[in-house]
Amino acid sequence: MTVREGCGDEFRAAWLETAQATAALPGCVAQSLLRDPRNPRTHLVMADWSDLAALESFQNSPERERLSTRLEPFRESAHKHVLDLVEHVVAGTASTRGGPS
Repeated sequence: MTVREGCGDEFRAAWLETAQATAALPGCVAQSLLRDPRNPRTHLVMADWSDLAALESFQNSPERERLSTRLEPFRESAHKHVLDLVEHVVAGTASTRGGPS
């Protein structure tokens, strides 16, 4: 997503609030926010869910609508993609296969 000019700090604070609320929901595994160091207005939100059913339940919930609305004033543009986790390697461990991220 592209954050509106001058709204980066406010966006990141609002995102943290929404991510913490989402993390408490059933099926949410993790939330991450990444920023492009070459273009600080560009952010990538990564939301990991236990399975597709949990993600779809969240996507169709009033809670998702409320949380998304909280971020709307800071977005210049956004694109959403659901991807399947194929492999996940953590240093010092074996590869694990996963679900949607």
